Amino acid sequence: MAEDEIERLLREIDATTAKPTAQPPAPKASAGVATSDGSSSGGRLVFAGIAAAALGVGAFLFGIFTPWTDALDMGVAGAGAAFITALVAGPPRWFSN
Repeated sequence: MAEDEIERLLREIDATTAKPTAQPPAPKASAGVATSDGSSSGGRLVFAGIAAAALGVGAFLFGIFTPWTDALDMGVAGAGAAFITALVAGPPRWFSN
């Protein structure tokens, strides 16, 4: 490559990656922000209950099929752990929408 081609490419890269001197656009109005009317805790509890039921059943079935474990203890422990974890973490966005 010739020196003038390299200089032209460098100028093109600088023009592409240069920060604009204009101010960034102002933030939009908060029309899309959801208001909290107390229903979020209901969704959190429902999600925690579903997670507890699913993991409790799964752990119980695992306990049934493995002879060295106690199925009932595993199911209760799995359900309790899933409920507490889901209650603290909250539902994912796809569950709420």
